[in-house]
Amino acid sequence: MRVAIIGSSRDIHVRRWGQALAQAGAEVLYVGIEPDPEESLPYFCIGPPVTRPRLLDFLRRRRALREFLEEKKVEVAHPIYLTPAGIWVWSSGFRPYVVFTMGADVLEYGPAPPPLHRCWTLQGRVPTLIDYGTVLLRRWLLPSLLYPTLRQSLLILGDNYELCLSNKFFVKEKKYIELPTGIESMAEGAAEEGERWILSPRGATLLYQADIILAGYYQYLQRGGRYPLALLAGPYPIHPTVANYVRLIESHFPNMIYFFIKKIPKDEMTQVWARTVAFISAPVYDGYSYAVAEGRLVGALPIVNAIPAHLEVLTHGYNAWFVEPFTPEGLCEALFVVESLLKGPPFWRQPNAEWIQRFSALDRNAQLFLTLLDQALKAKK
Repeated sequence: MRVAIIGSSRDIHVRRWGQALAQAGAEVLYVGIEPDPEESLPYFCIGPPVTRPRLLDFLRRRRALREFLEEKKVEVAHPIYLTPAGIWVWSSGFRPYVVFTMGADVLEYGPAPPPLHRCWTLQGRVPTLIDYGTVLLRRWLLPSLLYPTLRQSLLILGDNYELCLSNKFFVKEKKYIELPTGIESMAEGAAEEGERWILSPRGATLLYQADIILAGYYQYLQRGGRYPLALLAGPYPIHPTVANYVRLIESHFPNMIYFFIKKIPKDEMTQVWARTVAFISAPVYDGYSYAVAEGRLVGALPIVNAIPAHLEVLTHGYNAWFVEPFTPEGLCEALFVVESLLKGPPFWRQPNAEWIQRFSALDRNAQLFLTLLDQALKAKK
């Protein structure tokens, strides 16, 4: 089966999922309008490359996209994210396609979107009035495009039931597949000598409530907390508020915060997880992430907020610790409870590892998807 993965080839979700489908037996092409990726992939750029494309850049190339997919005899177009990839494929008229919707992709434009200063497009900077106006305009315009994009998709992948059953976009539709984020097998790493820490895997942006995490952690240190915090920026820009909090903690509590600004290679990430006793994940949008899956697999205790995706697969006091409402004061209290839990046997490890191995293996999920896709294609004929 020849599948065209549509999206930014530099995006980790696009690459991981495309490579998993290729290993499961699909012939995968990567298609976008951005410059060639750094790594070697069968990537095709539609028209001149655009470093920072806007939705309009994609819509202008919708005809070229369709002609390219037909010329390459692509059997299924597979946009990763609804915006802009899903809208681009839908507007091109190419069929069939299967869109992979992720939590933030729908909820950014749903009936209860996150506050403006915590939206995807305003991360990494202090917004201006023009920035706010642009986001409001997108939130007003895009739902009318997302609805037909989802309705005309051969199948719909979502990363939790709450997303799949969203009445705003999936009215009377039952062609969805819940596919919890799959992870690659991870080599077990022996922790190096040194302190263990609490990890904030995407700790540099307001989208993941980094300001609340750091404010709560600062209170925790002021009251005598003993675990350092490791903060990962990853591919996300560092918000000025986050940088200020880090400097404040560093000045008052030296050697208690580790800020990893650059993206950490996979082999080094194994070492980071090996030193992690608990991790914090509190996105403002709904969805199930790689970081949560990896942390559960390696035996770290999840400290999470009560979004539907977390409530679906985690249970407070059994395999996770919920902080709701997610406030600095609530997180501070939770960190002290976690300290006491870490003194005893790690009761959360076995149920978490078993669940991940059964439901969240990337290779198994890719094979399952191709099987269901093949059935859907045959039923359509």
